[in-house]
Order: sequence, then C-alpha cells, then structure tokens
Amino acid sequence: MSTLLPHAETFSVTEAAERGLPSVIRSANAGTDFVIERYGKPQAVIVGIERITKLEELERDLQSAALVLSRVATDNGNRTDIDAVIKHFGFDPAELRAEAATEFVTSQN
Repeated sequence: MSTLLPHAETFSVTEAAERGLPSVIRSANAGTDFVIERYGKPQAVIVGIERITKLEELERDLQSAALVLSRVATDNGNRTDIDAVIKHFGFDPAELRAEAATEFVTSQN
C-alpha cells in the first residue's frame, strides 16, 4: 500500500501492463485510484476524470482560501486612494480617465 494514496490500488509497471490499460481506465472511471510503482517507488497515479476534476476544484478553493487568509493576516486597515497612487507615480488622474474613455469609445467602433 502506498502512503501517497492509502486507499488506492498499488501495482508495478509490469502488473499495470499485464492488467491492460482499458481495464485500468474502466476501474478509474468507476472510482478506483491506482498508484503505479517502479522499483517500489510511486511513479504515476491514475484517477478517474470526475475525481481529478473535483481535486482541481478543491485546489482552486484552497488557493482562494490561502489568499483570503493572507490578506486578513496582513491587513492593517490602511487604505490608499487610487488617485493618490496615480499622482505618486507622476500621472494626472483626470488625463488618464480621459485617455481611457477615448480608447474605450475607439475600441467600441
């Protein structure tokens, strides 16, 4: 049993070849996870598409949660007005708005 996925079936590359890819794919789509080992070390994992889709969704959720937590942990309550930032970098906020409006109208035509 692999520590990578304790519930997964584990077999060698040779055993996987003997079992046949169509059989492994059918089982994976039915919910069985597989760890393929070479020389006793995990080399690949085969999972069904539903499971990998769920894992990708969970990964995105975890990334979002980490971002929210880091923002909460580092938020000191100070806010900076966007016009102040624009001025800090030497631009005129009114000019930038006018330029952006002109580009928007041009791109709509």
